[in-house]
Amino acid sequence: MIHSARLKFDIRTYWHAGTGRGRGGTVDAVTYKDADGLPRLPGRTVKGLVRDAVAQAEELNWFAEDGELKDLSPGITDRLFGKASEEQGKSEPGCLRFSDAVLPEDVRRWFRGNPKERGLISGLYRTHFATAVNDKGSAVDQTLRGIEVTVPVTLYATVSLVPDAGDLGPWTKVLERALPLIHAVGAHRTRGFGRVCVSLELDP
Repeated sequence: MIHSARLKFDIRTYWHAGTGRGRGGTVDAVTYKDADGLPRLPGRTVKGLVRDAVAQAEELNWFAEDGELKDLSPGITDRLFGKASEEQGKSEPGCLRFSDAVLPEDVRRWFRGNPKERGLISGLYRTHFATAVNDKGSAVDQTLRGIEVTVPVTLYATVSLVPDAGDLGPWTKVLERALPLIHAVGAHRTRGFGRVCVSLELDP
């Protein structure tokens, strides 16, 4: 049985993975970064995106209609990702765990090994400004907002089975079947941010 795989996030537009924090007087929302200042997509966000896709696919009966996967449905979403318990404040853990989605290791290693080139990191980010507009098409006073966004990049996350997960059968095929349902990542997806193509890569 396969115990781990890689998720590839081919992000094709500016995107924003929020932190809930701002910076100074011009940027109201900065994006999530690692200790080196490089962009990351938090593992909890990765898990949430994949869970939503699998749940949608299960609701559409995609797995029940697939001869190889029909024995895993119904209930595969809760089994893989966990579910809320009937007892308030508790939950039942799932069988999958997810890392942050990060730039390829060779890119991150290059930046760590070339501290004089760290100035290039700023080129990965832009500031996007937006303001509210009234019904006459004029900007509303004091609504200008600056958001830090990241340029299109390709990120990779690891998805793996927790110890003693048991036999989940072709769980990677469940993910592969559902991943096309993920169309965007991060905040402001309805405004065209974070358009993405997600795929699964198995270890050779």
